[in-house]
This record gives sequence, C-alpha cells and structure tokens, in this order.
Amino acid sequence: MLILDTDHCIAVLRGRLDVGRYVGPATTLFVTAITVSELIYGAFRSERPRENLAQVDLLLGGVTVLPFDTGAARHCGELKDRLRRAGAPIAEPDLQIASIALEHMLPLATHNTSHFDRVPDLTLVDWIA
Repeated sequence: MLILDTDHCIAVLRGRLDVGRYVGPATTLFVTAITVSELIYGAFRSERPRENLAQVDLLLGGVTVLPFDTGAARHCGELKDRLRRAGAPIAEPDLQIASIALEHMLPLATHNTSHFDRVPDLTLVDWIA
C-alpha cells in the first residue's frame, strides 16, 4: 500500500511510468484528494481538457482517494509549525499530501523528494528517478 503523488500520476497518464513494474497486482494504491484537484486543474489547463479529464477518471478508477480529514489536518498544523520553526517550510498542498500520508502511515511515491524530505517520519519512494 502506498500513495502516488501528483508527479507519479502524471507520469502514469503520459505513459512514462508503469507502476506494475514496482508493485504486485494485489497492492492497494492511493492518491490524495489534493492530487485529484491538481490533476483536474492540469487537465482543464491543457489543450485537450475533455480527453485529459477522461484519462484522469480512468486513473482514479484504479486507486482509492484519501481525503484531507480532521486527522490529516491535525498532522498538517503540527507539521507546518515544526517546519516553520526549523526554517524549512514547504508549500501547503505538499503539507496536506504529506499529512495524509502520515495520518495513514503510508509511504509516498514522489519524484519531488526535495519537497518532502524535510517531513519527519515520512517514507519516500521515487520510481521516476
């Protein structure tokens, strides 16, 4: 079980990443509601929104979407303060994604390791490297 970050989802959508090379068929894959928002926004910004939205919907049919709920929000508030005090803040969407991963104790598959490596106790995987 692990969470796919937006960059890994985009790589899958563009045919640049075959997740099946890294996980078995019984592996449960997740994305966060924040990633869904980023993917939808990207599709609308594209030159082919209808086609790209259909691809996003197809991808979402194969994963479970994790919400930014109260538990994740608590992690987020604490993490935001901790990183601020350390002088190493990260963007709010990344904070929310990391907080959801921490709440569910799941690793995060991301190529944006520099965004997330400041988050204590967050396990990172990079299949794009």
